[in-house]
Amino acid sequence: MKILAGILIGLVSGTMVLAEGSGEVGTLLASGRENLMGGKYTEAVALFEKARTLDPTNQEAAFGLSAAFIEIKRYEEAVPLLEGLNKAVPDNPMVKNNLAWALLHVKGSSSGAAARAVKLARSALIDVPSDFSIWNTLGEAYYAAGDFEKALRAAQSGLRLSRLAGVTNSSCGELVSRCRKAAGAASLGTMNSDRPE
Repeated sequence: MKILAGILIGLVSGTMVLAEGSGEVGTLLASGRENLMGGKYTEAVALFEKARTLDPTNQEAAFGLSAAFIEIKRYEEAVPLLEGLNKAVPDNPMVKNNLAWALLHVKGSSSGAAARAVKLARSALIDVPSDFSIWNTLGEAYYAAGDFEKALRAAQSGLRLSRLAGVTNSSCGELVSRCRKAAGAASLGTMNSDRPE
């Protein structure tokens, strides 16, 4: 998932209010953001880790590092950072969204993780209902929970919002396709089980 759109929206709109740094930490954070936005995730990881070494409680460094981990599919490392941020800033929709996404992608995640991801994404949508990346996360969470109808509706909302924003969002479109197939297969299974032998 490309969470960068959500990060950009959060940074620009002010919905991602996290403690920033100054001096060397501030420089590292700025370079980390630049690398993250430029798709240089490994470099971003190194910069955010260095910032965290200098200031272990820096929330922006933790968020940036978790975002870079998500982009390179190191979900297991992103989750504890996001759990800590979720405790420190429990009303931050981008933290909730990214935590939900990471929980869904941790290897061996359970149905409990899917249910928690649904709760986190729904909570994030209360604060930022027009963010297509959060709708996509909610759709993925419903899909993982096996609720294909709700997953489809969430994915369609995300796709519609991304188009309104002029953004091509292939993950929402792909999720819509998966949901339609899963919902169709589920209804076929129901129809087939209703047939007399």
